[in-house]
Amino acid sequence: MRAGSRCGKCMYIILLALLAGCVPAIGQGADTAEVNPFQQLICQLGSADMEERHEARDQLLSLGAEAVPALVLAVASDSVSLRWEAVNLLGELGDVRAMEALLRSATTDASVHVRWRANWAITCIDGASAVTRLIEALCGENPTFAWNAAITLSLLDRIEAVPVLHQGLCAGGWRQWEAVNALGRVWNHETASLLVVLLREGAEDIRAEAALSLGNIGGKLALDALLVALRDDGSFQVRWRAAMMIGLAGRPADVPVLEEALSCETHPLVIEHVRKAIDSLSGAG
Repeated sequence: MRAGSRCGKCMYIILLALLAGCVPAIGQGADTAEVNPFQQLICQLGSADMEERHEARDQLLSLGAEAVPALVLAVASDSVSLRWEAVNLLGELGDVRAMEALLRSATTDASVHVRWRANWAITCIDGASAVTRLIEALCGENPTFAWNAAITLSLLDRIEAVPVLHQGLCAGGWRQWEAVNALGRVWNHETASLLVVLLREGAEDIRAEAALSLGNIGGKLALDALLVALRDDGSFQVRWRAAMMIGLAGRPADVPVLEEALSCETHPLVIEHVRKAIDSLSGAG
């Protein structure tokens, strides 16, 4: 009964594929065996059973370019899991015909998981071809589209996204985390000072992400803030990230401060990363 229900949800996608000519229609040089594999595999791709999904993925990948039109249509499914699977496979297949659907998914999908996977897929295909449209979306009337476009642009290393991302630092919850994360990839001269404030005052997950982004940005302001976080932050999740990034972007002159922090540290994960940072900056790593 459950399998029948799954296929029922997928029939709309298959009908669209038939109408669009993406799958040969019965009676037009194709028999039932030629149509059923697409219908069955798209249904199976949205299955709640992990083994069924894995099998469908493998078969759709083996079909290669032939599977792209059906997967593009599956991106419009009302099933979050099917949409995720579809954009994931489109990224693996790397076919430029998927770009329109992936851009739509990255900027409009209600599920953050689908949006992020669509972002990844765009970078796998040809992100440069999407840049102009994404930059236009930054200035569009829809703030949600603009925000999602900024996240995608950050993955393509485009600094045009930075002003919008800075605005996101004042948001709450997930959007603020996305902003902090993205600003570790693209930034300007104002970014480090904004992230330092969040490293000091943000929620734990925001402070942890700010430590990573500041380490990527580097520079005196960022590194000094990371040293303070390593010494004073009450969360070991923040402290070990700060230690790791100091080791990657720090200065030999920071070693005495790291040694002092090591003498006071009690959490094994933080101790591990402080020791690695000391080794790296002292030339022993």
